[in-house]
Amino acid sequence: MHTKMRLVGAAVAGAVLLPVGASSTAFGQSAPAGTTGATGATAARGCVSKLPDSAKAQTDRVTALIQKLEGQGLSQDRIDAKLAADYCLERVDGGGSELSTLGSPSDEIKLTKPVIYKTSGADRYIAAAGWKWKRLPGNVKGYDAFGITFSKKVTPLAHSLVYQGNGNLYGKKKMTQAQESGPYGSGFLFNEGPRNIWRGKIDMQGYQGLMGISFKASKKGCWNLQAFSKYGHSWKSTKATGFSIGKWSLGVTFTHYDHNWQQASQPSKEVTVCRKQ
Repeated sequence: MHTKMRLVGAAVAGAVLLPVGASSTAFGQSAPAGTTGATGATAARGCVSKLPDSAKAQTDRVTALIQKLEGQGLSQDRIDAKLAADYCLERVDGGGSELSTLGSPSDEIKLTKPVIYKTSGADRYIAAAGWKWKRLPGNVKGYDAFGITFSKKVTPLAHSLVYQGNGNLYGKKKMTQAQESGPYGSGFLFNEGPRNIWRGKIDMQGYQGLMGISFKASKKGCWNLQAFSKYGHSWKSTKATGFSIGKWSLGVTFTHYDHNWQQASQPSKEVTVCRKQ
């Protein structure tokens, strides 16, 4: 079975697809001179980043940092401030965050709409989004999927996925090789189960996770874009086997027609990304 969810010009269970207050600027149009996009936390002038230079190392580090800070109970505003002060990452999609989903089953899992940061001293950006199960699902032991896609072509540079359990049974696992990557985003396949009991607590290794993708604008100039994340869940003999990634769409391929579902986040706020050369 191959299912695509397209968020432009489509109605999904009556959901509003663009966040309230989102800009109506057409995607792909050059931003007016001086436009930098909506901004959240801003790095101080002269900030010296603690991050490594390479896109791969940066993506791994930032993804791990965000998940660590979330695990410490920090709010998104405090995470943004920490990343700006210590790592010179400027939140460029307006700040704030919420767990939001489109469609069903919203009672089982929550996805975050992507947050987008600009790195210091380079025309490089990092988008991050994740998931957290509200309760462990009854149907597990399958390969699940998670990805981030954009409304405009970008040049992906690196990807990272970190996931873990909710208790003491399953530690963190990291993946850096995306199952599929293209000009509109990237996606991972991972083993979300099995579900086991340890000291009376039920847990599974894919209970929560976070994906990061670093990218540049696809060509010289400034471009307005948004991003959204999507989760594909399967169980029994059904498995997610691949992706198709296009403009505003991320489709997950499954081995059977049933025993699976897909769910998308709300889109991020519109952001302007620029590339000098």
